[in-house]
Amino acid sequence: MRRVVKPREIRRAELLDQALTLFLERGYDNVSLNELLAVTGIPKGAFYHYFPSKDALVIALAERSANAALEALRPVFDQPGTSALERLNDGLAASYDVKMATGAPEQIAAMTALFAPHNRGLFAKIVETWEDVFRPVLTKVISEGVDAGVFDTFDPEGVGDMIQGFAASLRRNLMQVLDAPDAKARRQAIDHCVKRIKLHGIATDRILGLPDGSTVVLDRKQVESIVALVRP
Repeated sequence: MRRVVKPREIRRAELLDQALTLFLERGYDNVSLNELLAVTGIPKGAFYHYFPSKDALVIALAERSANAALEALRPVFDQPGTSALERLNDGLAASYDVKMATGAPEQIAAMTALFAPHNRGLFAKIVETWEDVFRPVLTKVISEGVDAGVFDTFDPEGVGDMIQGFAASLRRNLMQVLDAPDAKARRQAIDHCVKRIKLHGIATDRILGLPDGSTVVLDRKQVESIVALVRP
């Protein structure tokens, strides 16, 4: 039988899919390169043809997910006929983890696995890459808002970094909720999470020169929805 040689990009995508499944099941830190090779059925030399290291594969996974999200969200950030504040609010709302939590069952499963303790190293790498991809988008919207007199800041990119820092803090707060040992501790952790989200919203308003309450943030019901889906 004639051996079928798949195009490089198709085989690369298959390797990424297989690796992601393995990482989510066992945990990124618990999977060695040899185990990865065994599951994918690819020789080490061929693997290095696609990815120079295990970390390079993870970066490729993160870039793929970030670029797919960016393509889905770009129309939100670039809506014609809307103010910079409207586009920023719509874009941030669509970017929150609620988007994953209200998606298809396989997206919910992936989100649940990423929040697991054994996958937090993988999650951190993915988040870092997402921030790099989305930084220019936030900077562009904020810069346009400054030019239009909607925002008042001398450092649009710095503000974008701060907003991404608030998002990272939200993820840490959600993990504290998910790690709570009982229902009472979970309610207290949610209270803290919601209070911190409110603070981040006010801080965003003030660094953009806006009245308090101008930027939209998650409310308690949305936080509880995320928690219920990830930890029923």
